[in-house]
Amino acid sequence: MTADTEVPLARGPPSTCEYEASCAHAIETSLGIQGLGMHREHDRIVTELARTVDGADPFAAAVRASQMAMVITDPRQHDNPIVFANDAFCALTGYARDEVLGRNCRFLQEPETDRVEIGRLREAIAEGVPVEVRLLNRRKDGGLFWNRLFVSPVFQGDDLAFFVASQFDATSEKARLEHLETDREALEREVERRTRDLSESEERLRFVLEAGRLGSWSLDLHDMRFAASETFKVVLGLDPDDPLGRTAYEALIHADDRARRDEAVAACIAGHGDYDIEYRIVTPAGEVRWLKFRGRPFYGDDGVPFRLAGIALDVTDRKHAEAHRALLANELNHRVKNTLATVQAIVVQTLRANLSPAETRDVIQGRIHSLAAASDVLTREKWDGATLAEVATTALAPFRADGDRRIEVRGPEVMLTPRQALAFSMAFHELATNAVKYGALTNGVGRILLDWDVLAGSPFRALRLTWQEFDGPPVNPPTRRGFGSRMIERALADELEGRAEIDYRPDGIIFTAQARLPEAPAGLRD
Repeated sequence: MTADTEVPLARGPPSTCEYEASCAHAIETSLGIQGLGMHREHDRIVTELARTVDGADPFAAAVRASQMAMVITDPRQHDNPIVFANDAFCALTGYARDEVLGRNCRFLQEPETDRVEIGRLREAIAEGVPVEVRLLNRRKDGGLFWNRLFVSPVFQGDDLAFFVASQFDATSEKARLEHLETDREALEREVERRTRDLSESEERLRFVLEAGRLGSWSLDLHDMRFAASETFKVVLGLDPDDPLGRTAYEALIHADDRARRDEAVAACIAGHGDYDIEYRIVTPAGEVRWLKFRGRPFYGDDGVPFRLAGIALDVTDRKHAEAHRALLANELNHRVKNTLATVQAIVVQTLRANLSPAETRDVIQGRIHSLAAASDVLTREKWDGATLAEVATTALAPFRADGDRRIEVRGPEVMLTPRQALAFSMAFHELATNAVKYGALTNGVGRILLDWDVLAGSPFRALRLTWQEFDGPPVNPPTRRGFGSRMIERALADELEGRAEIDYRPDGIIFTAQARLPEAPAGLRD
């Protein structure tokens, strides 16, 4: 073969290469004589291979009888022609032997034959080295087939004498590979589609969780490994990128709720039921938050639980609202009783003035109307806010007769939030009712001073308020705190996010409260 020779593909199973190498070695051994008869021996082998009947050379006979399609070419002749083709080659290509001998192997090639593979074949022939290629060839009847070709050089001393080429019809193998490639591509597309669908589903779930401020979590029950979503970490007061293990998480659970939480986990797993509980956590900043947890355990085929997973929702605002509603309900119940006592006190105080029946009627009606106005402050849930002076004036109106200066109210203009306004209104009404029952308003000379101011030097706007009674009967500290006192000191402090306390001094009670104020509108700033 010459450097630009193109030959049909030749290769079979692994034993084929061994067979080809043994044939090439046998021919090379036959050529391995020394002396002047070397060329004559080469011609003899060519003649022997070209015989159509068995000759004396056993190697030539073996090549002729092989079931593997084989040809031998002579690179010493012009264009490296085929000098031998066995029956298997003729059967593979459909050509008769006399149509093949003397031709270069390129006659089997097609325009669509891979030029890269042809280039590799040319380089191997030019360098006289073995090569394996895959070529698209055409049979005599026009049918195409894929040819796996193995070409091995045979040397006579240092001279290249022959090329032995075996070929194998790899059409079905090629088809299988193409089908596998098609199936692989289809599988990759399906995997890509499902991966994309999964990513989109995860993204939608993440959006829903974030929109609903829902954090997700899971606990591996084998190694107790805890995993939390970014939203859940934010709910806990952590940075989304902060690591969070089981031990660190459980340290955030409020100490009073840990046992209850552990019992709920155990009951959920043992009963194969849902995990549903609310408990408190304490953020690293010290803020107490209420969280609602919903989840369920997952079990293996053996019935052993391996994971507990679910969601968490911050319900702190709801809990505060529930506590606030409970406070209002208790206050309403208490207020009904106090209202009756207040009406009684209004009537008694009015009658002491020795007014005419008509005047007495008008005064009593006016004071009861003021009492009703103060009650409205307690029930207006959508109140936009009010100044402290407005709240005090409305709440104390039922306890102040026209021209009566026994209750003095003074202080700068301070805007309260609706929550603060409601809390102060309740406190003022409670303090005034107690003053009517037991304090400065039980006689005709007692006085009350209500004043407030905005504290200077505080890192935020803070209010200090004082209620002080004078000239009333001697005060005896109560032996027990009733609902009114508890409401003023505890509930008011919580509502104001500050403090509130009552000092039962013998010469008159003093109530003080401190509260953080909202930022004042421009017109109300000091």
